[in-house]
Amino acid sequence: MEKDIRLEIARLIGEPINAQLPVPVELAEIADVFTAEPGEKVWRYTAFDTSLDTILAVDADGAITQVKRSATGDVELTFSGLNSKEEYVLIDDILGETDNVSVLARRKESISRGMDKREIKAIITAILANTAGYLPGVECPEFTVSSTHDLYDVIMGMKHLIEDYGDAFVLLVGTAVKEAIDTYDKDNVASFNYNITLLARLESLGIKVVKIFGKVEETDGGGELAIMDSKKLILVAKNSRIAEGKPVKFVRRKISADIAKLMGADVDSAQRALIVSPTPVNKAGVNTLAYSIYGYESNVLTICNPKAISIADATSIL
Repeated sequence: MEKDIRLEIARLIGEPINAQLPVPVELAEIADVFTAEPGEKVWRYTAFDTSLDTILAVDADGAITQVKRSATGDVELTFSGLNSKEEYVLIDDILGETDNVSVLARRKESISRGMDKREIKAIITAILANTAGYLPGVECPEFTVSSTHDLYDVIMGMKHLIEDYGDAFVLLVGTAVKEAIDTYDKDNVASFNYNITLLARLESLGIKVVKIFGKVEETDGGGELAIMDSKKLILVAKNSRIAEGKPVKFVRRKISADIAKLMGADVDSAQRALIVSPTPVNKAGVNTLAYSIYGYESNVLTICNPKAISIADATSIL
């Protein structure tokens, strides 16, 4: 039987479509992840339900107090497509190297890793900027840091802003903040009137610290950008008392089986395509003896419960 070279290379590098896409650790910590079928619409609420929990004593005459309520508005979310560059390797280079097609495996891993980082950066940017298009009319509260605060004050202040709305906390921190947490006891030993032991204290309060590091390039030639500013913090209450699930929702669009087959893969559904193109590769209008690989996905995010997320900028004290 004649082999399909695209599938043969796909076998060597994994699969052209990663049907069991692992969720990045940071994404899983703060967001509920869903999938949407091709063509399926996804909506979010445009406002908070501000109704009070009002329970009255029974009226002496048995009268029932009435109040009119209005339905909460909604808006359709718009999916955004992500794609990598099309990366190619010359056939002569593949045949002439010891690792042969494993070079494509490395590029596959790089593309998938880059998409993971782009997803995380989109969520973090939306939270820190309180981007209106992702919020239901209410912003994530910000703890204002002054020169009189130290890192413990900042984290406790952030916790106090949201602890009435949830628990099971995750603290996302930039690299400079994580370093300051690691060295907090030593940095303050001369001035301690009592021992904070910051890492142990945070753990006892149910706060898990997650360092956000790495860079990703968002535009061709635009240079790498940090996924999260090194001196900023985001505290998320995963177990909310006012809304179901985690405060962030992230949705990936499934790729249908028909489309998957056109890509050279026999799968039922997938969320991210990693596509191997057969030779020849068209490079600037010239057919080139090479194999290429590129990635594509479609996703959308929303911050459905900003009351359970607080932010802070510790630049003034670090």
